[in-house]
Amino acid sequence: MNRLLLLSCCMIGCLLQCLAQKQLPSSVVLQQLIKKERPDTAEMRVLLDAGYIYVMRPGTAPADMDSAALYAEKVLTSSIKEGDKIWEGQGCLLYSNILREQHITGKGKEYALKAKDIFEKYQQKDYLADTYIELANYYGVEARGDIDIRISYYKEAIKLYKEAGQKEKQAHTLYMQGDLYNVIDDFKSLTETLAQSVALYDEIKVEPGADVYSLLGTGYNRLGDFGNALKYNLLAVKVIESLKDTIDTHATVYNRLGLLYYYIGEYKEALKYYQKAWPIALKFKDTPTLRTLSINISAGYAAMKMADKALAVMKEAERSYPATDFAEKTWMSVFIAGCYMDLKQPDAALPYIRLAHKNRDQLPEMLQASVDDIDARYYLVNGDYTKSHQLSLNVMTVGLKSKSLSLQSIAHMDLFRADSAMGDYKEALEHYRKYTIVKDSLFNIAKTRQISTLQVQFETKQKQQSIELLTRTSQLQRAELSKALIIRNAIIAGASTLAIMLIIMLALVYNRYQLKLRSNRQMAQKQDEINEKNESLQHLISSQNKLLGEKEWLVKEIHHRVKNNLQIVMSLLNTQAAFLDDKDALNAIRESRYRMQAISLIHQKLYQSENIAMIDMNAYIKDLVEYLKDGFSGVNKIRFDLQVAPVKLDVSQSVPIGLILNEAITNAIKYAFTGNGVITISLQETIPGQLTLMIADDGIGLPVESNKQSMGMMLMNTLAEQLEGTLDIQSRNGVVITVNFKYQEKQGLTESLELKEEMEDYV
Repeated sequence: MNRLLLLSCCMIGCLLQCLAQKQLPSSVVLQQLIKKERPDTAEMRVLLDAGYIYVMRPGTAPADMDSAALYAEKVLTSSIKEGDKIWEGQGCLLYSNILREQHITGKGKEYALKAKDIFEKYQQKDYLADTYIELANYYGVEARGDIDIRISYYKEAIKLYKEAGQKEKQAHTLYMQGDLYNVIDDFKSLTETLAQSVALYDEIKVEPGADVYSLLGTGYNRLGDFGNALKYNLLAVKVIESLKDTIDTHATVYNRLGLLYYYIGEYKEALKYYQKAWPIALKFKDTPTLRTLSINISAGYAAMKMADKALAVMKEAERSYPATDFAEKTWMSVFIAGCYMDLKQPDAALPYIRLAHKNRDQLPEMLQASVDDIDARYYLVNGDYTKSHQLSLNVMTVGLKSKSLSLQSIAHMDLFRADSAMGDYKEALEHYRKYTIVKDSLFNIAKTRQISTLQVQFETKQKQQSIELLTRTSQLQRAELSKALIIRNAIIAGASTLAIMLIIMLALVYNRYQLKLRSNRQMAQKQDEINEKNESLQHLISSQNKLLGEKEWLVKEIHHRVKNNLQIVMSLLNTQAAFLDDKDALNAIRESRYRMQAISLIHQKLYQSENIAMIDMNAYIKDLVEYLKDGFSGVNKIRFDLQVAPVKLDVSQSVPIGLILNEAITNAIKYAFTGNGVITISLQETIPGQLTLMIADDGIGLPVESNKQSMGMMLMNTLAEQLEGTLDIQSRNGVVITVNFKYQEKQGLTESLELKEEMEDYV
């Protein structure tokens, strides 16, 4: 578990180092960059970093993956459009990260290989090395073949980082390669690789980190170099204890140091570090680590002949952290049974012995030997000496095969007891003699280990004492030098200081008095000027407010009178129409009345609105349509679809728009439909600074043979020219009238109001 945990952490460590100091830009900035047609190099880097920040967040939340993909797509499309192959390769590499996180490995690997081809062609060594790291992530750590492929990619990346001068990335990749050697138990390669990593970190004055030190210590431990093992494990502990925050892998660091102390027979020290690891694993709810620590703590108590405490720990682990795989279950059963046998409770041990026998043939040989050892002890206590003797021979066979002195020692003692119980004292004595030889060998090995570790501790302590001595000596020398300088400076400066002190004090007092008088005079003069300007500004503000109020009232009055005059003209037209019988004349008068109403509505909106210069086109078009609907019969069969953007136009543009709408809607109501129909009115901003007015119906369309332009058509053409726009009339599934014109939404009289507010703020 610990191996896989550290390996999964280091897989993303290199990228996280690069992004650790980067902060995600605001969403507004990122949206602007997405919309920008041609981002520059710095903006492309911002987009790329934002994509990596999202993809490296914990989990694969859809929102994070979508955001990362959006930025990757922008980098990729922009680079392809500009023909920039290097940025194209970086976009592909980001896409590979995103798809791999989402487990879309086939497509993701294609992007990684495309990035590899680009970086190889353009000799981008550092980016190519990053790509090899990404390709390695597509292979697992379970199958030996996959591990070998990962190692080969890491080797290529290390070589490229070295050529590119990227020493920190080179050191980190060496660490990841060493962690894979740990998985396959190649501890010689592990120590060689991590020693290079530590040397590079030292060269660039960067702390390697607890994970590097701890893993290197583990490698030396497994090779039997306990001096270096202790050195690097202690360095790892020193690093994590200097940090403010605690992470889950710190439990692994403490556990490894505890195991090292256990191997050299320092059981109390081992328990101390196991117990430091325990609260960390508990905090992060790391059940596998808690189970491993329970077994290690129990082993420490058992080695100290405290079987009752060992049993209590294992029983608690059995209740709270039950094993999930049969090998772990077997190991825990063997351990608990052994505790009961040490406590001379064979009946209590029996159920666990039986549990240990389940799936025995599928267990590793060393674990099978442990099961046989417990069986041998149980049969010996229950009087079945022959069975105990046979099982002890099985343990001996495995011990000789694996060259395990510990297993051989156990087997010789079991055989000694079985032979003694059966009366074969000659064989018993022989096994006891061999037991003492093996025991002596183990004792010598333990002492050698202790001597190695004591040597490291002695050297470390000696270095610390030397450093402390040098520090104290340096401090004393600095203190003496400082004291001498102080005395000399005091002697030199004392006499002259006393001589001129009175003169300086008198001069300063007189000077401050003169400065204060001058300052007071200047402040009084400035205050008078400020008061005078304030009065002038207040007068100007009052005049400005009065003029603005009068101007606003006059403009509203003008619009009101124009509207009333247009209403009078419309009333005169209605009166005139009452005395006419000619249909053409009546139609002309009605059309003129509609046109005047369109203009009248504009002036009505202006004098009713707070903004006396701008027309809200959304409200205006709705009112105009309602008026025209009331003027015709059969309009209830026609549906109006209004799609008007919230824009405001001034009178010079509102009047032509109103008249064009009047002509187009009137013609559609009168001529377009034989039954039900839809008239669509749209006013939208198609591109910045340009509006498009469209009036469309789904009626019968324009007559094919009609080439003569009506007055309405001529009027709409003239109005479109007045707008400095273009008019387009199409007959397809009805009639579509389109007017494109430029506009700029103005602020009316708000500038005067802003001037007023600025002047008030100034006062």
